[in-house]
Amino acid sequence: MIIKPKALRAGDKVAIISPTSAADLNAVNKAEQRIRAMGLEPVMSPVCYTRYGYLSATDEKRAADVNNAFADRSIKGIICLRGGYGTTRILNLLDYDMIKKNPKVFLGFSDITGLHTAFNKICRMVTYHGPMATSSFAKVKGTKVKFERYTYNSLRKNLFTNEAPGLVENPEGEVMEVLVGGKAEGEIVGGNLSLLVATLGSPYEIDTKGKLLFIEDVGEKVYRIDRMLTSLALAGKFRDCLGVILGTWIDCVSEQRGDEGGADLSLEEVFMDIIVPFNKPVITNFTAGHNFPQPTMAFGTRVIMDADKKEIIFTESGNM
Repeated sequence: MIIKPKALRAGDKVAIISPTSAADLNAVNKAEQRIRAMGLEPVMSPVCYTRYGYLSATDEKRAADVNNAFADRSIKGIICLRGGYGTTRILNLLDYDMIKKNPKVFLGFSDITGLHTAFNKICRMVTYHGPMATSSFAKVKGTKVKFERYTYNSLRKNLFTNEAPGLVENPEGEVMEVLVGGKAEGEIVGGNLSLLVATLGSPYEIDTKGKLLFIEDVGEKVYRIDRMLTSLALAGKFRDCLGVILGTWIDCVSEQRGDEGGADLSLEEVFMDIIVPFNKPVITNFTAGHNFPQPTMAFGTRVIMDADKKEIIFTESGNM
């Protein structure tokens, strides 16, 4: 059985943690303003203000950041400061038994995929893929915070209510496409492709059996996406899943390779070569990933994907 957190309420204390890369002070201050403008009381982790090379702190301190946020009974939710790099380095340092006993709204994306996958597999706990504290879902200018409406509405419906999100449509002007038709229903899992591949062969490897797989990435050359998708295929992840939802692929471009006979394959050609042969429903350009506007998704909840109708329907809330 999947474990669900309680929905957030106005005035709740939420921990802002930094389990990945460091952020500059200005970004941290704006992050605090964003969360406060949502009607929540941000509790900023000291690790938000430190730096250890390209990380926010040592592995031990970043792992403690996560553990402490779950252990603190006064904290009702956890929002990651940013992505970047570093979650895979702390996965063996987390107290999963304690975390499982203290489910809370947990929000992030990108490198936070490492934690999503671990919490789903080890704790069987719902987590939220959505904007982080430093994400541009709200512009901060002086003391004023202006939310981007699509992203904010999706975030609030997911985090603050017990309602099933229902049909999740792309923002206006963004059209989903279909690579393989059909209909599938199952628990949704996934996240950033690079992180899903990085955890293959570990205790935190994603389980796609009987589930819908969502994947996205950013800033990767097409041949690298080819390699990573091939790794998922060799590991049986497309064989085991019921359907595939492809998010956004921001700045994932083909290169001109004059010394090798021309340009790379296109992204769509790679999808056709690697994913389509498994003959599972496949939808592309669901606008979740390193883009804004973006929807919030509750990983671990039931979803219906109807590729023929280009519909993705979240049939249950991620909260108790």
